[in-house]
Amino acid sequence: MDKINFQSIGEITRNEPKKGTTSHGNGFAEKLKESIMEVNQRQQNADQAIEKVINGELGLHEGMLKIQEADISLRMLLQVRRKVMDAYTEIMRLQL
Repeated sequence: MDKINFQSIGEITRNEPKKGTTSHGNGFAEKLKESIMEVNQRQQNADQAIEKVINGELGLHEGMLKIQEADISLRMLLQVRRKVMDAYTEIMRLQL
């Protein structure tokens, strides 16, 4: 069985022999970073939609849709964060 080393959040390495230099996609840290940036972009879009609704450039329904989209994506990110923290806590408890 391979031993897993936890160096920092997002960096998990296995003690396995290196098999070339090909990458099998992005790691968890990269995916998390992309998700955070996407949530941030949706928040900014919602802010812009509010300004457009106030100025009369966008309908109220479209503005509310942008706000709800940003809200749902933020809630989802917070749930993922909670699950990651729970998993981390459980792993640390197992190592004791």
